Amino acid sequence: MEEKEKKAQQYPFKIDEYYSPGLNSLKRIYTQHPKFNGNTRLIYELLYDHWNPEYGYAFPDQWELARESGISRASVNNQIKILEELDLIRVEKTKVSTRTNNVYYINKPLTTIEEFYSKFPEIRAAAEERIRKIDEEEESLKQKSWSEKDEPKRKIVKIDVKKPKVKAVPDKSFDVLANWL
Repeated sequence: MEEKEKKAQQYPFKIDEYYSPGLNSLKRIYTQHPKFNGNTRLIYELLYDHWNPEYGYAFPDQWELARESGISRASVNNQIKILEELDLIRVEKTKVSTRTNNVYYINKPLTTIEEFYSKFPEIRAAAEERIRKIDEEEESLKQKSWSEKDEPKRKIVKIDVKKPKVKAVPDKSFDVLANWL
């Protein structure tokens, strides 16, 4: 293995447990959508973990997803609806014995921001405006030079704290305490 490949596989610590992939598109592209948040990503990744290659879908129930994610069943349902809206999953109902269960077909995320904006044009302007504001804030902080003439927003007040006078305790108090114990 080449040195460059070895460095690319390094992590800050040794991973000695099951590791599921964290797709960059979920971290860097889908986060531009106002409905996509950490819980949405978590439910997608849990569904990905539950995907069964024999059936071609995942089929955990919502109670299991709630237990594994640490969020309520209602929140799990909300995240599933968002994943459907973003075309990251397709949900179908299937009959299991006497009850109905959801099965989840997992779709591959879009991998470029242009594909994403093409699919969701309604969020492009808001996402670009948010990024522009972040860029402006960063630039203004880089240009700001702090000097002695700049007034602090808070005044620093020096408080003179005097040492309290402590009453001397006779040595007998320790003996009384020891006898009491």
